[in-house]
Amino acid sequence: MSDHTSIQTQPCPICNAPGQYAYTGKDLLCALPGEFHYATCSRCKTVYQTPMPDMETIASFYPDDYDVYRPAKAKARNPLQKAVLRTTYGYRHLSSSVPDWIGRLVGTLAYRNSIPYKTDGRLLDIGCGSGKFLLSMRQLGWQAQGVEFNTSAVEICRDAGLEIFRGELAAATFPDNHFDLVTARHLIEHIADPKPLIKEIFRILKPGSIMVLVTPNSQALGRGWFGTNWYANDVPRHLTLFNPNNLQQLAAQAGFQKVAIRTSSSPKIFLNSWDYLTHNTGKPSKHRKIRRFFARAYVLAAALSRSGDEIFAIFQKP
Repeated sequence: MSDHTSIQTQPCPICNAPGQYAYTGKDLLCALPGEFHYATCSRCKTVYQTPMPDMETIASFYPDDYDVYRPAKAKARNPLQKAVLRTTYGYRHLSSSVPDWIGRLVGTLAYRNSIPYKTDGRLLDIGCGSGKFLLSMRQLGWQAQGVEFNTSAVEICRDAGLEIFRGELAAATFPDNHFDLVTARHLIEHIADPKPLIKEIFRILKPGSIMVLVTPNSQALGRGWFGTNWYANDVPRHLTLFNPNNLQQLAAQAGFQKVAIRTSSSPKIFLNSWDYLTHNTGKPSKHRKIRRFFARAYVLAAALSRSGDEIFAIFQKP
């Protein structure tokens, strides 16, 4: 067994301050062999893998049957969600059997991670996987494009009629000031050096347009409870874990201004974390009523403490 106290950590990828050894984890999702070490920045509290692996090693973390590479269809929106989108987020072209006044009321409490509409808006989703989100946004009226490095996922997207660039964002060489919306959903935690990515997003966005980031929250209530068994650690694929403050710092370094940052949770992360913690190999917790009840209680506790498992952030290019 290695002496973890002797592990040398690299500087923080966000602020370049020294890091301190935090924990060692194993791959609980895909069962890749080996141990992976993580550090916490002494200044901004970013959590990151150390040493940071090279691109070839990172690519080896993703089997072809990785969940986001599976074929997917856009999920139909229910009438209530359509009413919220119509009245609160500018999707006036949507019709719904739910009255507008109900949509406005519910919009103050639910579906708060929806994205405001831009007529004839160009959308780019980075790390689009098999295209489920792009298909969903295309249904809402967006001109949707994607960037994805996995060959099989790109083929799935193109078979669905989506315009996809295969490779890294910088290699796509999109024009300056080109997009009305760029989304990176559950992507940035997979990037070894996120600063060039955010700068490139800033370049290709039109002035006044927005970037949406969705990523795990290193300060989540569940992470405090479950530690290395927290499902969203996703060792070793998650190279960097952010909190709301250092995520805002990263965006500001590129020139972005904060519009909104909030956290949320779902029963899934709690239930999967419980299965990791208890080494459950039988019936998954998501199929057990009592555990689902406790998961809903956890979601409420995380909301009241403003420490949900997932960060949803909107930043604007001035």
